Amino acid sequence: MMTAVALCGALLATAAASPALAERDPRSTLRILVAVKQDETKSVKQDETKAVKQRETKAVTLTCERAGGDHPEPRAACRLLRRVHGDPARLNVTPDAACTRELRPHAVVVAGMWRGKPVSFGRVYGNACLLRAAGGAVFAL
Repeated sequence: MMTAVALCGALLATAAASPALAERDPRSTLRILVAVKQDETKSVKQDETKAVKQRETKAVTLTCERAGGDHPEPRAACRLLRRVHGDPARLNVTPDAACTRELRPHAVVVAGMWRGKPVSFGRVYGNACLLRAAGGAVFAL
């Protein structure tokens, strides 16, 4: 889990300081990253097993003055962000979601500009359900 947090922290620092990101759309352009820690067990020999730790990371760009970028659901994501004035920390799309207690950490980082103001957000959720309940289409990568 620390690796995912470190990875997200590095992206957050890079994206927030990136002038190229601000130049594309100085009003509302966000870079969104979701990192998932996966543990899989693969058989090495008949009686031996080896834990293989893998990370799945996805990153997209979302623009909202004209919904676009390479985000899979730009219109829905922009609509949600408009409701919270571009503050991902205020997102709570499904407050009463029935999520399991499965522990499979999902780290999310959102960095960029929202209507001329800097955005810098990072959080680790216990699993995919909690991530979706909080961020809905914004975090749906």
